[in-house]
Amino acid sequence: MACIKSAHRAALTALAPDAPYLAAGTMTGAVDLSFSASANIEIFRLDFQSDSTDLPILASAPSPDRFNRLSWSRPGAVEGDSFALGLLAGGLSDGSVAVWNPLSMISSEGKAEDAMVARLEKHTGPVCGLEFSELTPNRLASGAEQGELCIWDLKNPVEPIVYPPLKSVGSHAQAEISCLSWNPKFQHIVASTSSNGMTVVWDLRNQKPLTSFSDSNRRKCSVLQWNPDMSTQLIVASDDDNSPSLRVWDVRKTISPVREFVGHSKGVIAMSWCPYDSSFLLTCSKDNRTICWDTVSGEIISELPASANWNFDLHWYRKIPGVIAASSFDGKIGIYNLEFSGLYATGDAVGAPVRPRAPAPKWLKCPTGASFGFGGKLVSFHPVAPTQGAQTSTSEVHVHNLVIEQSLVSRSTEFEAAIQNGDKSSLRALCEKKSQESLSDEERETWGFLRVMFEDGDFARTKLLAHLGFEPPQAPPASSTDELSQTLADTLNIDHAAVTDNADAQFLIDNGDDFFNNPRPSEASLAEESVSTNGQQIEQEVSGDSVPSDPSIDKSIQHALVVGDYKGAVNQCLASNRMADALVIAHAGGSALWESTRNHYLKNSISPYLKVVSAMVGNDLMSFVSTWPLSSWKETLALLCTFAQKEEWHILCDTLASRLLNVGDTLAATLCYICAGNIDKAVEIWSRTLKSEDGGKTYVDLLQDLMEKTITLALATGQKRFSASLSKLIENYAELLASQGLLKTAMEYLKLLGSDEHSHELAILRDRIACSTEGHFKHISLYFLFRYSVFHWFEVFHLFFWSNFFLWCDHTLLN
Repeated sequence: MACIKSAHRAALTALAPDAPYLAAGTMTGAVDLSFSASANIEIFRLDFQSDSTDLPILASAPSPDRFNRLSWSRPGAVEGDSFALGLLAGGLSDGSVAVWNPLSMISSEGKAEDAMVARLEKHTGPVCGLEFSELTPNRLASGAEQGELCIWDLKNPVEPIVYPPLKSVGSHAQAEISCLSWNPKFQHIVASTSSNGMTVVWDLRNQKPLTSFSDSNRRKCSVLQWNPDMSTQLIVASDDDNSPSLRVWDVRKTISPVREFVGHSKGVIAMSWCPYDSSFLLTCSKDNRTICWDTVSGEIISELPASANWNFDLHWYRKIPGVIAASSFDGKIGIYNLEFSGLYATGDAVGAPVRPRAPAPKWLKCPTGASFGFGGKLVSFHPVAPTQGAQTSTSEVHVHNLVIEQSLVSRSTEFEAAIQNGDKSSLRALCEKKSQESLSDEERETWGFLRVMFEDGDFARTKLLAHLGFEPPQAPPASSTDELSQTLADTLNIDHAAVTDNADAQFLIDNGDDFFNNPRPSEASLAEESVSTNGQQIEQEVSGDSVPSDPSIDKSIQHALVVGDYKGAVNQCLASNRMADALVIAHAGGSALWESTRNHYLKNSISPYLKVVSAMVGNDLMSFVSTWPLSSWKETLALLCTFAQKEEWHILCDTLASRLLNVGDTLAATLCYICAGNIDKAVEIWSRTLKSEDGGKTYVDLLQDLMEKTITLALATGQKRFSASLSKLIENYAELLASQGLLKTAMEYLKLLGSDEHSHELAILRDRIACSTEGHFKHISLYFLFRYSVFHWFEVFHLFFWSNFFLWCDHTLLN
């Protein structure tokens, strides 16, 4: 515990129930450094926002005598705004009870002495028992010598009403009343204890004692308190050094105490039960110890720092749980903060008995709450009605699967089912479906290319040619001649049977007049004329196309051919631009001469299609890919499909894709990267859409689109090693899946990264998923329910924390 505020006063204290104020009255018998005999009542402000440790004083007024007890009522004791802070009453040594208006004391400027509103004179001897009722704040109980108990009605403090004094007689008679206390649940019940060890419970409605009891082993009682939760239990303590224990009594059965708390070595002077949590009780005694008890277990859970002199007054601050005020004979009023978090420290000496863990204070407990957990889990708890006869309340704890991105879960589950078998026909069907569902031409074209990647062997290139719009030639079948003849006959509509029948029928008709009167040329003459005509036409064509030649060049070429100098003849032809002659002669001169002549011809040709021929016959597809116009990239890719060898296919497609990407044609570049099997480059282009959220799609939808294409391409290429950027993308996607409860699916994606990845974040993610799927949560279904006492939530937290920690350790060691 730490002292956070203080004031140097030897005074009794009372804390305002609903305001940040502390009242202090000079204690009877206290002597200050100046040996002053004056008596004052003061009000301090509890300013916890200030860095100063001194309590600032707000008001001070003289008192008729010194104080034995001080009590501050709740607002409502007196009607009117002028009593908004309630009443402040002090039991004085002269037998009177003085009543002040604290609001008047604070608001009056230099006239705080006028704030006394009443002085109640009924007792003889010091008033040691004094307390306002919590349920009826206008009622004040006071007790003094001769065991008289007075009940005052202070609705009108100027004219207070006093009930007939109550006094026990006979063997149950009380001596001087040392302390009294109102029952927290029944406004007509009040208890008092006295210096002769007798405790009486009064029934104010019947104006007589309800019950009384005494402890034969105890001669004097100094203080008592009602249990805030159990209305029939109260605790009584004695300032007798021979019996310093605390004893709990049940007024229904007063033969013997219910339980006893042993810890002080000398008599107990003051006591205060926590109004927020009845399991915490403060006591101070003459052994210079101020102890905080756990009334459930009876153990000591905390203690104020020891001072040179003991404390004599204790109070809990109602506005801030865990804050207390203590007055000591050192002449100091201290405000302390109970550090309950320090109760669980392991600072005990070696060999010392282990201190039991105290339950968390009630003010730290929430009746209901929820917390998000890893793996799409939401843990919630709420109280339930206690069963009949139960002493403590219970709570139900539920573990839910929380899915926020429903579309991600459904799409991921559907995609995982489609690729689970890895069958090419299933993957082609998946690509076809995705292509049909695509809303943009780019997506449709991408999935179309991915579909082609799952075709078998060389058939994939044939399919790619068709997809690019090029129809490959069909090989003629063995019976192509018969089919061609039949096709020509069908085209010309020749019916041989009909021709034969018509010819026979022609000679069955007598048409001699027509034949002899109109003579026709014979078939032989017609054939001769046709041959003559065709010969003249051919002669004319030849003579028309012929180019006059240089006789000297002809003679040189002929001379070279005569001596077998084919190379010289070819050079003569090339020099005279006789390209056809050069090719014919080179063919006769051998393969080497033929190739060099052909290459010379193709090199100097300006026809575009001959560039294609040059690349094909020269087996130089790389030069063609590097120089051919990018506007015709489809023709280039088709050429590679037809002529590229298997070992050079990927590098050629990758080169073409790089050229397309440099000029900004991302779609064409992506398609070529798909053909090349370059996943990293394809994903690099696809990842650009994650920042734009095109088409109204969210980041999650775009990420799902990207991962579907990435995994499909990886399955098509069989690639198992990815770049750092792609690995990070898969890691982010797996973490997103895990957050939606798809732990097994997330782990499958992380397995794609292999075991060579040593990212710290990736290792943590793998371990968390592994622990969540294989560890202590494996026995928890989608809806997990258990019941546990709300008073032991801290133990539940420790159970889950340590079980998860040890499971993580085991998993790390096994790996």
